[in-house]
Amino acid sequence: MIGNNDKITKGQNAGLIIGSVFGVGILSLPSDLAKDFGSDGIMMLIIGSVLTILLVMIHTKLTLKFTGKTVVEIMDALIPKPIGVLFSIIFILFYIFSAASVVRISSEIVKMFLLQNTPLEVIIITMLISNVYIARKGIETIARLVQIIFPLAIIPFFILLLAIVPDLDFTNIYPIFQVGPMDIAKGIKVVMFSFIGTEIILISTAYLNDTKKVLRYNILSVVFLAVIYITIFIVVLTQFGRIQTMDLLWPTLFLMKTVDVPGTFLENVDGVVIGLWTFLTLQSLAIILMQGSVILSKSLKLKETNFMSMPLLPIIYILALVPENIAAAYEYIGLFSNYFGTAIAIVIPILLFSISLFKKKKGANKA
Repeated sequence: MIGNNDKITKGQNAGLIIGSVFGVGILSLPSDLAKDFGSDGIMMLIIGSVLTILLVMIHTKLTLKFTGKTVVEIMDALIPKPIGVLFSIIFILFYIFSAASVVRISSEIVKMFLLQNTPLEVIIITMLISNVYIARKGIETIARLVQIIFPLAIIPFFILLLAIVPDLDFTNIYPIFQVGPMDIAKGIKVVMFSFIGTEIILISTAYLNDTKKVLRYNILSVVFLAVIYITIFIVVLTQFGRIQTMDLLWPTLFLMKTVDVPGTFLENVDGVVIGLWTFLTLQSLAIILMQGSVILSKSLKLKETNFMSMPLLPIIYILALVPENIAAAYEYIGLFSNYFGTAIAIVIPILLFSISLFKKKKGANKA
């Protein structure tokens, strides 16, 4: 059962979806899209958004069939226990690897731009300890935190983008419609993985105080993310062009280096943006730790869920230090996203939803 102090609203749930998706991925997304699709990355983002909305519909409809239950409890009701345990392990491993990747990349960026003389290990452990503390406060506290942090970070970012608009060269968008159907089919996973995080619905829906119109809120959260992604991609592409965008590891961050604020009252704009972006990654990391804690505690049949993020901390810390450099870290992200990400966001939810429909039909036939 879910305690009253951990109940969230539909708006907070939508905020959790946005906060879960929007993190380190947006930094390299324009570069990844430019390499594979060029200007057609805009079209790919639209296609990816539509497919994500379909997945969100499946996630939402599945959880609404089992009011007040998380994905672990849904698996207990629908599939044999050994398979359910295996799926739970996949979820836990995904959240552990996700947390390790987010904290490693975030720490690398903070060290590169803000704290050059601070050891990477110190930055990582500081981020982890602060986020474990936040995760222990529960889903309602994290939802409130997202409501504060996200607008505080994203609004100044887009205000700064306005200063770049006069310098944008929209001819850099051309040529368009250069990718064929086969290229779209092969490359759609690049875009889909940029929306990894929407599967939080499989956990957060259990904590809703009112499920009416929740599907609409969830879909709107994906549309909101799609608008942000498309806007950032267009601005980056028109500012740098395809070739330069491909060569930049984090074009979204380097975009801020081109900002010239009138009046020059801000000398280090990129430093301010990185500071704001750090808040976004902290909320994303807290959400990941919270999900891992919930899955682990529900799998072990524990009544208290909030403290389970503590045992994960040393494992995440060690895994965060495994990659030799930032390139290796991104290789690890690609590896576990291909397998674990596909499993928890697509395969397992669709399987559970299909089984629930079959059982409902079978029950109706018996009646």
